[in-house]
Amino acid sequence: MIKKLEVNLLTKVSFADYGHLISNEKIKPTMEEDTFTFWDNMAEMNIEGKTGFGILEVNKRIKDFTNLERHRKTEEIFFALDEDVVVLVGKATPNQEVPDIETVKAFQLEKGKGIFLSIGTWHWIPFPLAEKARLLVVFQQGTVEHDLEIIDLKELRGVTFSIKI
Repeated sequence: MIKKLEVNLLTKVSFADYGHLISNEKIKPTMEEDTFTFWDNMAEMNIEGKTGFGILEVNKRIKDFTNLERHRKTEEIFFALDEDVVVLVGKATPNQEVPDIETVKAFQLEKGKGIFLSIGTWHWIPFPLAEKARLLVVFQQGTVEHDLEIIDLKELRGVTFSIKI
């Protein structure tokens, strides 16, 4: 079965089931001077231990995917640095080994904005709208080695997702 995913507008309300939008739009700055403007407290992470920061570079590829991943112990941030991307998410299913396929959605994340994923939120590698895009990734240090669960939904449920762009 191929499940086509429309690319949704990313807002605080539309993304609430998956985490939070990180954006300074329509928010009063914490500090503002002639030489800078600063917005504080855009997101708060509850991380046990050290925080890891990484850069994810994604390349344009086919619009179909079958894998999703989750982290059971940490929240995660994706912040689009230089290009818009499509983020792929599914609601957390803490008592299940697979996501609810009907909750898997695609959202356009504009460069200069980020998303905060709640613990257990299913997701996959963002899809760049340019040839290449870079994202800042923040989560608990050691997540890739100790808290990365990847499943293949084509193998488990016969499902392939296709992004409608």
